[in-house]
Amino acid sequence: MTLSRRLGAGLSVFFAAMVGTSSAAAENCYILVHGHGVEGHTTNVMDDGSLVQPALDYWSETYFDEYKNSSFIDQLVTNGGKYGVVGYNSTDKGELPYWHDQTAGEIARQIIQIRSGEGDRFEHESQCAADDTFWIISHSQGAAQMMYIAGNAVEGSPYYNRAYNQYNTNTEMQEVKKCSTTWYGSTSCKKVTEEVRVAGLSDSNAVAVDFDTAISGVAAIFTTGGAITGTEGVDRICNGTWYDDAINDLFLGRECSAVRYMQTNDIYTVRNYVGTNLGAPVYTIGGYSAFPGVESASSALLNGEDDGYINLASQMNCSGSGKRSLWSNLKQYDTFLGIAYGSATFSCNNDNKGTARSYNLASIHVDHDAQRNGGIMSPDYDGIPDGLNCGAGKNSAGRIAACTQ
Repeated sequence: MTLSRRLGAGLSVFFAAMVGTSSAAAENCYILVHGHGVEGHTTNVMDDGSLVQPALDYWSETYFDEYKNSSFIDQLVTNGGKYGVVGYNSTDKGELPYWHDQTAGEIARQIIQIRSGEGDRFEHESQCAADDTFWIISHSQGAAQMMYIAGNAVEGSPYYNRAYNQYNTNTEMQEVKKCSTTWYGSTSCKKVTEEVRVAGLSDSNAVAVDFDTAISGVAAIFTTGGAITGTEGVDRICNGTWYDDAINDLFLGRECSAVRYMQTNDIYTVRNYVGTNLGAPVYTIGGYSAFPGVESASSALLNGEDDGYINLASQMNCSGSGKRSLWSNLKQYDTFLGIAYGSATFSCNNDNKGTARSYNLASIHVDHDAQRNGGIMSPDYDGIPDGLNCGAGKNSAGRIAACTQ
């Protein structure tokens, strides 16, 4: 089933309007929003004259040798279509949260530029035209970025058309319980008032950004390997044990300050910063393969299935905890010694999503790296509630291409 059929009359009317105002049928334009750790706001000419474009290169770069010479974009447009690339500063050094003007604001402004037919800021063929049909594809942190933008593109949203020059959430004074234990085992508690961090952003830091124009009329947003509800890995980096610290030092090397906004708690998770509707439907693709080789140890930080970096429950925007123990079929079971038994206690179907207008597309056996570079062409996959069959047996790029034809 393609998205044209899945979305029914609404999208059919949209296509008809596009064709009716153009002398030729509209082409697909895929707008790509990269994830964390990228100097996407820069370009550079090397000594040998080659052009380095991190935001564009992101979709073909590989961390693992197994995935070399792969390209998500080439696979996406192999049967036609154009593309535009969005670039923003998502580096550890920048420490910019998803609500910041230099992330959400910059992404929205570039989407508007691409949709106006002006092209993106990078050198490549197949730039988009203003009368194309627009689809947005996001990976990793890019998914949280798009949830924030789409979730504040509808009038009445909590941060409608606003990004923020604010590096952390608001704080407030609260009465909290503090307990201490003596050397001989007795416990005494008292209530104290202290400053605590809470979900929320300050109007004094607001910057007007036209999220509405950026998202209105977009056919759909796709997320693959998205940190939609954060990742347990960051929880452990910020609040972990000595064991978590050791794994982080060996395999991840992250500082909490650089990724604090990707924690799974209610203070940071993006669904607490959006309204009751999204400006465009969101279709999620999740990965459930560990990284190759010794890097597979990163999965020890994560509960349930994961792609080596992000819990599957977060990737699929499931309701409840982003680190709930989902199996690859998007269901949760009681277990004994790691073996599931009985009926599912939770099913991440389209009725059990963390936000409105969020839908399942696929659960595929790929890791976080392969999801953005297309390094595994024909991964295994599991059947999931309310999933789509278009592109079955293909990777994220192949499935999105098949679902948008």
